[in-house]
Amino acid sequence: MHRPLPTVMTSVARLVVDLGLRDGIRLGAMERAARLPSLAADPDRRIEIDRLLDLWTYLGQTLDDPSLPIRVAQRARVEDLHVLGFAIMSAPSIRHAFDTAARYSALLTDSGRWEAIETAKRAEVRWHRLRPLTLGHRLSNETALAQNLGCLRQMAGDDLTPLEVSFRHAAPPRRTAHVEFFRCPVRFDAPWDGMVFRREVLDMVPAGANQRLWEYLCRSVSALCKQLAPPSIADGVRHQLARALSSAEGGIPTLDDVARSLGTTERTLRRRLEVERTSFRKLVEEMRRDRAADLLARSSVTETALRLGFSDTTAFSHAFRRWFGRPPRELRGARGAAGHQGT
Repeated sequence: MHRPLPTVMTSVARLVVDLGLRDGIRLGAMERAARLPSLAADPDRRIEIDRLLDLWTYLGQTLDDPSLPIRVAQRARVEDLHVLGFAIMSAPSIRHAFDTAARYSALLTDSGRWEAIETAKRAEVRWHRLRPLTLGHRLSNETALAQNLGCLRQMAGDDLTPLEVSFRHAAPPRRTAHVEFFRCPVRFDAPWDGMVFRREVLDMVPAGANQRLWEYLCRSVSALCKQLAPPSIADGVRHQLARALSSAEGGIPTLDDVARSLGTTERTLRRRLEVERTSFRKLVEEMRRDRAADLLARSSVTETALRLGFSDTTAFSHAFRRWFGRPPRELRGARGAAGHQGT
């Protein structure tokens, strides 16, 4: 089956074009380099994500300024995200704001997704977009994280500061703008793109919090997302599993619980997953595998097994061997030794 190319809202590209114009780059040159359509003709249209990445590549090579993503983020506002932005602004807490951004991020772009992971002491906000780390991709990812933090500061106060920020790509030659903007350690060549906050940040109440307005706007955003493409029931299940595993208690919800959360029945959910050539068991296995190594880096084997919903450590160890070819204690021991050598 043909899969449509990932797209992004024109307003996102407009912010990058405006940066180029301020730095003296002609609009025609940018449109030709990135094969951009006329952005002024229809501001609500969507463009292929590759056009935006090509635009970033052109500006990165032409201007040779590593601070470009930071400069875009400094001018961005939550309102730039249109109805999704207003839904995020009216969320009753930062936790709800993160969840809203993660659930409906396809309205902004379907080239990647946001994920919020909550533990006892930390809140991790991760940006997933598995593409080659080209110059355009790197600059776009830096903009995504910086803009995310800028929007949070707009809602919760300018003094909001992450514990750390990480990027999968190599460090740019000059990082002064990154350090000054994020105001925390910025790691490169990291395992994932994202930011880490103190857990209590999730309980902060945005200045524009309005429960009833947020609920209304979320319904509007959901309707717009459904117009973009038929919703994937598998993605809906993944979101519910991620929410459960990211909660303080952890654990795997039952198929019936997930079905009710998605407004359907267990039987219908099974049938729709079969149509998408997957199953609830496969999605649970996928989610557990993706989280296992990361949880082991900061939790014991027993704690990790419980958070992933295993009945005991033996069952978890068998699954871990199947996924990674070695026992969990061996991986945990290797990471502990590496940490000792780095101190």
